[in-house]
Amino acid sequence: MDITTLGRGGSDTTAVAIAAALKAKDCYIFSDVDGIYTTDPNQLKEAQKLVKLSYAEMLEIASEGAKVLHNRCVEIGEKFKIPIIAKSTFNNKPGTVISNIIEENTIKSIVKNDISRISIIGNGIIRNFEGIKSILNKIEENNLEMLEFEVSESKISISFKTQISDKLLKEFHKTLVCKN
Repeated sequence: MDITTLGRGGSDTTAVAIAAALKAKDCYIFSDVDGIYTTDPNQLKEAQKLVKLSYAEMLEIASEGAKVLHNRCVEIGEKFKIPIIAKSTFNNKPGTVISNIIEENTIKSIVKNDISRISIIGNGIIRNFEGIKSILNKIEENNLEMLEFEVSESKISISFKTQISDKLLKEFHKTLVCKN
């Protein structure tokens, strides 16, 4: 008999792969959190639980270091069109549905993954000119020096010269996410 460990994200990935093999309608992933939030609720009490996300948005959130779902399970869900529902093991609250649903120009999440980088995630963010203007205004108001400002279809990543405080994370969250 061979014994193996699944590794980080192994159970999520295995669950979605089995759901795909069984042609299941949905795949539920139960954990200690009751869904995906707009930012880390341990860092910012104003974080809001998201009702739904696209696969692309969840992949961006996972790639930026959020440890709610492993990116490989999201890739499999997308490939086989299996909606993934992230819910809590400890309560019966509705979770977050990750599927093909795409809402353009909405900001869904802000991830601060190290001391000098913030990523803002949402489908069509590249065309959200008001959001980009607001981000640049906040950076200017806080007299921050950017090293890199990278924009893609679904993510803006900003690297700064100095350490970024949770205060800026809170300002971005209040300005960008809470108004959507």
